[in-house]
Amino acid sequence: MKSFCLTISLLFIALCSQAQNAPTIATKNPFPTISTLTAWASYNSQEKFNLDIRSLGFKFEEKSVETASTSYTYIRKVTVENINYTDRIVYRIANDNSASIISLVTASTDLVSFYTPQLAGYKTGKCDNEMSKDKKTTCTCYNNDKFVIDVCDERVKLTMGDGNNYFISVAKK
Repeated sequence: MKSFCLTISLLFIALCSQAQNAPTIATKNPFPTISTLTAWASYNSQEKFNLDIRSLGFKFEEKSVETASTSYTYIRKVTVENINYTDRIVYRIANDNSASIISLVTASTDLVSFYTPQLAGYKTGKCDNEMSKDKKTTCTCYNNDKFVIDVCDERVKLTMGDGNNYFISVAKK
């Protein structure tokens, strides 16, 4: 009986210490903070953005040139709880370097829960983006003197069942 209690105690200690050492989703799959996103949106420089985004494991995917702006898309492949995801971030900069927008899309992490507490100092406003018009999507839009930030949660059908896509866009005014 004594050895049984000792075994149970050791098992409990081992499980507790393992739970304390387990990395969180944020450390396994880090995302930039709101202050980092707003700093990037203020760069108006793809070269500076390129250096910063690569430190989070993103790799350049494509460049898309349009009439008034150029977009740079970066992706990273991540595995969270044995499920593979692709995170995507787009840096769009006006051709005259006057403005830039950061858009981040993922299904791997709940960006609404991650970013909402960081936006406490922002005013909420009316959402006027394409995603907010979709019935399957819930958006909350924030602004201050310098930035407009949209955070959206879209219900989607995935091959493994229903899920969510999360989206955040940060635009300098």
